[in-house]
Amino acid sequence: MEARLSVDNRNSPRLPVNLYTMLNYPSLGLIRGCIRNIGMGGMFVDIGRIQLPVNATLEASLLLGGDGLDCHMQVEAIVVRCAEQGVGLMFDELDEGCRNTLSRLIRSAVEVPAEPGCPDLLH
Repeated sequence: MEARLSVDNRNSPRLPVNLYTMLNYPSLGLIRGCIRNIGMGGMFVDIGRIQLPVNATLEASLLLGGDGLDCHMQVEAIVVRCAEQGVGLMFDELDEGCRNTLSRLIRSAVEVPAEPGCPDLLH
């Protein structure tokens, strides 16, 4: 199945996905969320009604995979946008292995299978 990429005001396209993630924001602790789209520079995470300040730094944990290439990413990210249903995050740095896996995922534009419950997780 081919996924539709969106570019908006970003430097790289975003791939629509439904993946669980955990955000570690020190003053709130762990926040469970659902990644709605992801690109080389960042991702949009649905965190329900939780509000995080723009420019806040947090740690995101997620598992990317496909074709047997699983990559557990634990990366620092910065909140660059707040919306009613979540936050836009910009990755601070990605290691080479995760950057390559993420790049292959986006280039192939193959939709990542939704995890059960993720779309309705927070609402």
